[in-house]
Amino acid sequence: MRRTSWTAIALLLALLLIGGSVPRSIPARAHIIKSAVALPDFNFFAWELNALGRIFFAGEKPLQDGLDVETQVKLVRAYFERAKKIGEREGELRRLIAEESPVAAELSESGISVQPSGLGFSGMDPAGGAGHSPAVAEAHRELAALRRQQAAERSLVEEVIQLQVREEIRRAGLGLAGFVWPPVQFAFIEPPLKLTVSPRDRISTLHSRVLQAEYDPVTLEESERAIEDRTDLSAHISRIGGMAVFPAMVVESSSLEWVLETVAHEWVHHYLFLFPLGLRYASSDDATTLNETVSEIVGAEIAGRLTRRLYDTAQPSAEAASGSNEDGSCACSTADSWTRTYELEQSRWERYGRPLPFEFQRAMRETRLHVDTLLEAGLVETAETYMEGRRQFLVANGYPLRVLNQAYFAFHGSYGTDGAASDPIGPMLQRLRAESDDLAHFMGRVRWFTSSSDLEKSLQAD
Repeated sequence: MRRTSWTAIALLLALLLIGGSVPRSIPARAHIIKSAVALPDFNFFAWELNALGRIFFAGEKPLQDGLDVETQVKLVRAYFERAKKIGEREGELRRLIAEESPVAAELSESGISVQPSGLGFSGMDPAGGAGHSPAVAEAHRELAALRRQQAAERSLVEEVIQLQVREEIRRAGLGLAGFVWPPVQFAFIEPPLKLTVSPRDRISTLHSRVLQAEYDPVTLEESERAIEDRTDLSAHISRIGGMAVFPAMVVESSSLEWVLETVAHEWVHHYLFLFPLGLRYASSDDATTLNETVSEIVGAEIAGRLTRRLYDTAQPSAEAASGSNEDGSCACSTADSWTRTYELEQSRWERYGRPLPFEFQRAMRETRLHVDTLLEAGLVETAETYMEGRRQFLVANGYPLRVLNQAYFAFHGSYGTDGAASDPIGPMLQRLRAESDDLAHFMGRVRWFTSSSDLEKSLQAD
């Protein structure tokens, strides 16, 4: 018994020593990153309590009284027209204040002031207190009235959009026996920020966290620099358009088409969480890209159908979207699937002795491909110098990117249809959608994927 006891103690000590010798780089890195970020983590628990309380206990059931389709469409259109007017009035108010205050003008030009969202949320008080001219006071009163009206109708508009998106999902055959599950639920909110950290010598997500929604460019840049200085990694803090918590968070925009697409996109995430693809969301970069790209494709198609059916706004068809990859092939290198189109267009323009006109997606994709080439060759500093030069080029062409680095591509590249992507998952999924009988057939195939190899096998089977 004594020998057994000593053996057990020795084994326990060995296990403790082994545990102590395990590399602690991951928790240590996470702690260093968290301490370097000036913004606190987003409180998801408080958000869920508030959002679910609104749904179940607020007693807001306005559609039970009945609103015909025409009335619903008018209500939604008026809401988004008002959102646009709010954005215009906020810009006008900032201009008036800047003209009256040299200090405010200087801050505005330097980008130090926190920019309002234009959503009707009380992120700032543009009047800035007493001492302003009657024009500023009048503009502020008008803006406050618009925001009050927007706030009064927000819950009803959310419910109408949920109903419309749910009906379009049902029409697409994505429900179960005519019943859409999970339910379409979202709330307009200024959503949190997303921190992405990548190695410098390759583009990959090493660490990510969700931060409180306080968009101040100076604070974000200080946090990014602090992370980079302390870890020698690449960091990027980005705004996001939505998040697939439940209810989904969606940025309130003046673009109805964009909101419909985002609501549908987040619902696809909710749906995929019931299947292997969604359950493996963050298990690898490929799994994340598969999830995000499927949600992009399906969300855009659902929103396009809904827009054409109810709002009569021109929207590219799913066939047109997928037709850009008519010669896409599984047997291609990472770069080939994206470079073919660019080289074809470049050759057409060179025949006439003119440069290719600027197009953001193409410029971003060209940048990503060259960065991949430089990093694969081990030229990290050259790649970083090149990215800064390209950022300035994009800014000069009207796209004011604050940061363009490895972490930027790690975040935006997870959307396979985005210009920041470079792997072939996006074109391959678009091809699979084109070869599927309909949207329900496409979703029935992709929801069981667990890796990009499943996508390749599915295409090869066709």
